[in-house]
Amino acid sequence: MTASKFSQICRTTLIVATLSFLAACSQKAETLKLSVTQFGTATQAAFDSYGTAYDAQFSSFSKAPSAQRDEFVTNMTDFTGTVSASNIDVLIDPDGAKIDPSVARKWQDTLSGLRTQYQQFVAIFDNIEAGSALGASAVTQSGPILEKLRAQLATITGDFTKNPPQLLAKRSTLIAKLNAIRADKTDDQDAHTLRYQLWWQDWQALTEAEKQMQTDTLRKFVSANILGNRLQNQIDTYAKLDVASLLSAVEQGISLAGDINKMSPQELITQGTALAQTATN
Repeated sequence: MTASKFSQICRTTLIVATLSFLAACSQKAETLKLSVTQFGTATQAAFDSYGTAYDAQFSSFSKAPSAQRDEFVTNMTDFTGTVSASNIDVLIDPDGAKIDPSVARKWQDTLSGLRTQYQQFVAIFDNIEAGSALGASAVTQSGPILEKLRAQLATITGDFTKNPPQLLAKRSTLIAKLNAIRADKTDDQDAHTLRYQLWWQDWQALTEAEKQMQTDTLRKFVSANILGNRLQNQIDTYAKLDVASLLSAVEQGISLAGDINKMSPQELITQGTALAQTATN
């Protein structure tokens, strides 16, 4: 065999080996992206649920359009002041809790900023399969970013666990209704008792809805935290993992949702409290 032919075989072998290596690295990176997507989707779901729960604090009981109209007409008939941008919402819906527009904008900006941070992290992996060396480097560099995001997420989860949103406007409406029942001297004892019983049913329904809202949101935050912890481990040990290990992690992430859905509200609160303690240590 001539030296030139031997050299050509070596070059061909090297090219094939390199292409095979790049293909394997690309597949490995693409598999890791599945876990990244799981984490990104979970965080967005948690923030969406948090936003919905926050807005629900200021939502009043739903009323039929005709009832809303009649109440507005009554309010306008009794109102002797000047209608302005600051009081029109109260005239239309006296039961709804009002929030300062600047406070509402600040909250929306904060929530939007949080969503963006996690979306930007996921975006790091959009083209990570392009080139083995660059891909592995990008994975390594993403580790410290994820650590900060996980600490932030744990803090938010802990704060939510300690001070979950409540249905404030609806609570105020029922409390006002209870005071009206107590102040009404026209009913006899039996009528008062019946009205108290009906009020109790309304209050129980409200607190159950409130608890469900809090539990659903906390469940999403716990899921996002656990997926983030698992992703951190995959990133930190990326060089040692093969495609099969990464696929196994993705499957575990999928089954995680079922496990968390089985958690009781108290178990979720315990998880949330533990996350808060972890974030402050």
